[in-house]
Amino acid sequence: MMRSIAFIMFTIAVVALLLKLGWWQMSRANEKQQLQSQVTTRQQTMLVDLANLPMQPLWHSITIEGEFDNHHPILLDNQLYRGRPGYHLYLPFVSQQQRVLVNLGWIAAPPYRNILPTLPTFDGRQIITGVVAPAQQLLQFKPDNADNQWPLRVQNIEIIWLTQQLQQPLLPWIIQISASSPIALTQTWQPVVMGPKKHYGYAMQWFLLAIAVVFMSLLWLRREQAV
Repeated sequence: MMRSIAFIMFTIAVVALLLKLGWWQMSRANEKQQLQSQVTTRQQTMLVDLANLPMQPLWHSITIEGEFDNHHPILLDNQLYRGRPGYHLYLPFVSQQQRVLVNLGWIAAPPYRNILPTLPTFDGRQIITGVVAPAQQLLQFKPDNADNQWPLRVQNIEIIWLTQQLQQPLLPWIIQISASSPIALTQTWQPVVMGPKKHYGYAMQWFLLAIAVVFMSLLWLRREQAV
């Protein structure tokens, strides 16, 4: 009897956990769906003036004129493209006396870790078009080293920390350059990394697993009662 009660309690706990994971995936799918809708809607509005931005500029399209700061390139580490390691190249862009980081895209890493890639430079006035996006935040086990050697190789685009290294204020978001721009590098960035369909698929897997656990538990209890 005690064995059956313990088994039932264990089954309830497992099923509750599986259901919780399933509902969490459903909520994540809903968040991604809302984000996709927001991205689509806001990209239809083009911003052209850094001095008069909306309260929430994220995901709007933007076209601005200014100059790149080629002396302070930033390399976002651990960026794979078709199985090849590389970096995302960020450069500060000065427009209307304000600085914003621009992600120009992916650049391949040399075969040896101690060698940095040869970086392109962009001289003179430039007109760039892209999307206002949040800075990319990845899992990081230790903080980046502040050795004041440029280009900086970083694990995250941390605006506050980079502002300290540049000793110049940065806007609290970045610009993902348009793939159609003549100066854009290989574009691998996506506003939504995992779409809602994948989250719905994962949720269905958790729910089906919960059903399977219940079915197998009922079979086990029935066999125990028959003994």
